[in-house]
Amino acid sequence: MELKWLAMVLVVLSLRAGLCDGCLEEERFALFQLKPFFEFINYKLQANNFESNPESSSNCCEWERVECDPITGRVTHLFLNYSSSNKMQWYLNASLFLPFEELQNLSLNRNFIAGCIANQGFERLSSKLDKLENLDLSENHFNDSILASLSELSSLKSLNLEYNLFTGLNPTNGKVNI
Repeated sequence: MELKWLAMVLVVLSLRAGLCDGCLEEERFALFQLKPFFEFINYKLQANNFESNPESSSNCCEWERVECDPITGRVTHLFLNYSSSNKMQWYLNASLFLPFEELQNLSLNRNFIAGCIANQGFERLSSKLDKLENLDLSENHFNDSILASLSELSSLKSLNLEYNLFTGLNPTNGKVNI
């Protein structure tokens, strides 16, 4: 009888070991670093989902606009679209996304982003974000200068650049399946 009980406990523990209790601390911290740039004005996050106090909401996998792998707890999807309350153009520090090594989908559309800070563009992401497959930069203020840094993202399968300020792309046909 004791052997059966021990076997059952071991099975339950081994099943439990494969599940994650929450996001990684470095990714949660990175989300708080991103927060000032994405005010979430149009789709406000519930206060208990994205607090300004990091101790009050420890599992970022449960936050709106964030999806994680259920086993590893790593962030896989970030939906930061329609989230800048500032209607003025601004420049993105893309290196803030470096901690999200398992990121597969990044949506930054409709944020009035005009480009990236010098030496902090999307080219910085190519070595760390090798799982990034979908990138949505539509309806921002990017121009042709962003294209060189985007070419470094070799894992991309889909890139949406619709309705930006490109001179060489048809703005209504900016979707690219790679």
